[in-house]
Amino acid sequence: MQAGREIKFRMWDFENQEMIDGDSLAFEEYAPISHLLSRKGIMQYTGFYDKHGREIYEGDIWLPQGCDIPRVIVWHRYGWWFQYPNGGVTRPMEWTEDGEVIGNIYENPELLEVGK
Repeated sequence: MQAGREIKFRMWDFENQEMIDGDSLAFEEYAPISHLLSRKGIMQYTGFYDKHGREIYEGDIWLPQGCDIPRVIVWHRYGWWFQYPNGGVTRPMEWTEDGEVIGNIYENPELLEVGK
């Protein structure tokens, strides 16, 4: 995990089919934070930016420059990794400036239908 990165979240609202910015999230339950943050749809900010300066979150779909196979940003073991649409984890995120976020797994799942 990167030292000194900002801790931020966003959440996919399944009922209204929209992304909720972290500043608008309100946890009304009194439960351990690990329970609240493990709910489906919660996405954590990675501390990385794409080539356009866009923040990268868990669940974002990232496309490397010069490549036509997107990857999903996932938490794996002890850090952020790139994952192929078939589920294979590629490598840890160390740099992201040569690629771009093209969507996320909730709003744009069709972007992961490579070769179907």
